[in-house]
Amino acid sequence: MAIADFESHARSLKRFAGASMVGALALLLAACQSVPSTPQSSYLNEISLAQVDVDFSSAERPLLVSDLDGEISESVSGGSTLGALGTRFGVTNQQGRQAALETAIAANVKPHVEDTLKPLMTGTRPVRAVVTVKSVFIRSRFGLQQLTGTQVFVNGKKRPDNPQFVAGLTLYDMDTGLPFREVEPISRIDDGAITLAGGPEKGPKYGKSNRLNQLIFEYALAAANALQRNAASSEFSIPASEGDTKTLWESN
Repeated sequence: MAIADFESHARSLKRFAGASMVGALALLLAACQSVPSTPQSSYLNEISLAQVDVDFSSAERPLLVSDLDGEISESVSGGSTLGALGTRFGVTNQQGRQAALETAIAANVKPHVEDTLKPLMTGTRPVRAVVTVKSVFIRSRFGLQQLTGTQVFVNGKKRPDNPQFVAGLTLYDMDTGLPFREVEPISRIDDGAITLAGGPEKGPKYGKSNRLNQLIFEYALAAANALQRNAASSEFSIPASEGDTKTLWESN
């Protein structure tokens, strides 16, 4: 074979190989595009909210909701005026007062959490949501400490200046009793600012304290948002203002 013929043959082979590679790549890309991606299933589509509990075992003491203080003190003291005053000022019946306040707070927490979480959970596997209360401290708007800006200390520990509700949330699988999702404590604080228009959404009233009711409503919305974000991922986190969510246990 002449050298010229050999070079011409080599160039033809090179062009054929290049065209083959381009064709193979095109076929591969077409195949990838023709296979639809399967979206990852969210655990929220597999579970159903069956129960809401409120846990006060790790709450900072004392709990305080001044809007409820008078009514609770009177009920605990059996209707005695002197007993109610003693209870309110911390002289008597402190355990009963705190227990009654826990009951009132829980009665507000449960319906708000149910309202926000039930629509998210569209499956059938029953779960239990446990709200772990860390702090509830709502001083009177007209108290001397609130009006003068005086700081409150209880047993040497400073308490919040503004109305505050802080709680975490854990979801438990009711079939196994194991926890599988946790929302780390979310803080909701009323800074006292006056909003003329476009203020935060108002929640349904489930208790006699409007400030407590609104803080719990906003907490429930934030907790639901925490569970929704990247719900298809086995491990995820969200901004600290909305709580950090993590997987505790997962079953394949």
